[in-house]
Amino acid sequence: MPASGLQGLMKAAYNDPALEARLKAPGADPVAIAAEAGFSITLEEFNNALEAWESWRMSRIHDEEQD
Repeated sequence: MPASGLQGLMKAAYNDPALEARLKAPGADPVAIAAEAGFSITLEEFNNALEAWESWRMSRIHDEEQD
């Protein structure tokens, strides 16, 4: 059974560039977009995931600069 929450949405967005673009578009409503795609998320979950992603991404950039 596919994940119906944030993990499922992130996996779907990774595999679907159009969905990813919709989620990243300025003024996008990620909760509504997720619902249209068949996923149930909260705005807080989505924002926390973005913060975690940015933090991870910045740490990777930092690590690469030190190599």
